[in-house]
Parts: sequence; C-alpha cells; structure tokens
Amino acid sequence: MATTRNDKLMYVVLVAAIVVGLATTLLGAAGGEEHNYRLSVSPWFRSLFVLQPDVAAMSESGLAFQLHTLTGMALCAIWPFSRLVHAFTAPVHYLFRPYIVYRTRPGGPAARPDRRGWERIR
Repeated sequence: MATTRNDKLMYVVLVAAIVVGLATTLLGAAGGEEHNYRLSVSPWFRSLFVLQPDVAAMSESGLAFQLHTLTGMALCAIWPFSRLVHAFTAPVHYLFRPYIVYRTRPGGPAARPDRRGWERIR
C-alpha cells in the first residue's frame, strides 16, 4: 500500500536497464560479434565527467548499448522521486537512539482468552 506510481515506474526502468544490459552482453557473446565498448562507449562516458559529451563516440556504438545507456539515464532521472533516494542516507542516528523497552499489558495481549491446544508455560 505504500508503493507509489513513481516506485512502480522505477522498478520497470530498473528491470529494463538490467535486461537490456544482459541482452547486450549475452547476445553479443552468442552471436560472435562482441562489441568492444572500450573504444566507443567508455570514451563517451569519460567525456560526460568532464562535461564535454562526445556524441560521435556514442553514435559509433550499437543500438543495444544506446538503449542500455538511455534506460540508465532514465533511471538516474527518476532516482530522486523513488525509494532509491534512500541509498544516499546512512543510518547514523541508530547509533545514538535509546533502547526500545517492550512492556506487556496486565492480563496479556489485549486480554484475549486462551486458544485451544497446548497449555502455555508461565
């Protein structure tokens, strides 16, 4: 009940990125036409880090790599609006929180009658 539409969209995009990435690897290896991503995709990816995207480098790669990159970018775009944003949080407050004390109510939990079966050990 707590899952939102954004979370469901994130699951679809995440699965699509995984499936396209696996398909790229498996079909390329099975077909004997493995694409050397180090020559086309890696320089393009490095060009993103220096904020000067090399479009020609990515256009040389195959359609499967382009789809995989597109779904990865879509996943990065919807990341802040889904539950994946919790990957950036560290539960540091758990180190300093007080212990949780559990107490029973008089008469047991909600004072229910005993169920049939074995006798409780008290």
